[in-house]
Amino acid sequence: MAADFSHSLRALREDGFRRPGRALVFLALLVCGWLAWFVFARVTVYEVSENARLEVDSAVFPVEAQVDGRVLTSRLDIGRQVEKGEVLLELDSNAQRLKLQEEQARLDTLLPQLETLRSELAAQQKALGAEGLASSSGLSEARARQREAQAALSYADEEQSRLAPLMKSQAIGELEYLKVKSEREKRRAALDAVEQEGDRLKSERLNRQSQGLAQVARLEREQAAMEGLITTSKARIASLTHDLEQFVVRAPASGQVGEVARLQSGSEVRRGDKLAVLVPPGKLRIVADFAPSDALGRIRPGQTARLRLQGFPWAEYGALTATVSRLASEARDGKVRVECELRPDDTSRIPRQHGLPGTLEVAVDDLSPATLILRDAGQRLGTPSTPRPPTAGGAS
Repeated sequence: MAADFSHSLRALREDGFRRPGRALVFLALLVCGWLAWFVFARVTVYEVSENARLEVDSAVFPVEAQVDGRVLTSRLDIGRQVEKGEVLLELDSNAQRLKLQEEQARLDTLLPQLETLRSELAAQQKALGAEGLASSSGLSEARARQREAQAALSYADEEQSRLAPLMKSQAIGELEYLKVKSEREKRRAALDAVEQEGDRLKSERLNRQSQGLAQVARLEREQAAMEGLITTSKARIASLTHDLEQFVVRAPASGQVGEVARLQSGSEVRRGDKLAVLVPPGKLRIVADFAPSDALGRIRPGQTARLRLQGFPWAEYGALTATVSRLASEARDGKVRVECELRPDDTSRIPRQHGLPGTLEVAVDDLSPATLILRDAGQRLGTPSTPRPPTAGGAS
């Protein structure tokens, strides 16, 4: 009986020492494993933007009203495919059309008047030329007659001077001499008449020429004034046509109508009102806005990113994977723009379309937990007022 009790006591003592030793060994292994994970494991650090969305790589085109007006017809329907230059909306333009018709009618009356003036001016210039030729011919004839009268006078003067000595010597009678002298006076009178006729022709020629030039100048002034009126009318027609075109809203580019204002026939719109947005065809990309402290120096092209879309639960639909392609080097409105290129994924059930909002996570670093905690502690000690703990996820 005593021997059995001693054996039992010895067994209890041996079991009591083995169990605490095993627990200590297990605890030591657990601590060593945790320390190994703490030092050697890798944790991906992400920078997160809540303001991200899918966009086409081409700029969208806003459709705006160019003038104030009342809607007559609208062909703006969400999701409708349109071509560049296609009429999307028409505004009431009756007043402008009436002004255009009035100016066109005025131009139609001015053009025939200009043609009449041009014809009259051409005829007057032609008549002035013909009158000049006729006057030149008349003056030439007058000069010829003047030369003829001058020659006859010279002959009469010579004959009188030749007969004067004969009359003094009474070689000829006085009556004969008087006849020669009378003939000489007649020649002189004829020369004076021819000279006066020549002066009269010259005066008449100058007078007609002056009148003709004055008439031509008047017609030229009227023609210039008429051409000015026509030019002004054409410019006004062009301006009215341009203004009239502003009442027709056309598609600035080919694409899909992505957004439309509430419009119906009779609605009033104001100049500058945004009527719709056209989304041109193109490749989708992710665009996000980050704080400068999160993006500059941390986000770089080539880094991996993922987009979790609002309305498509991440647990059910997963996320869209992407690669950072570009980022701005300067902040705008306090944010830095980051663009990512989507990676192809045929297994994803998320419909990819322009405008889908979501949250973008960019993998910026791969650190051990120890480094991550030390860095966070350093940031807290360095800037206690504005701590910025990094976002981590996905240990490798």
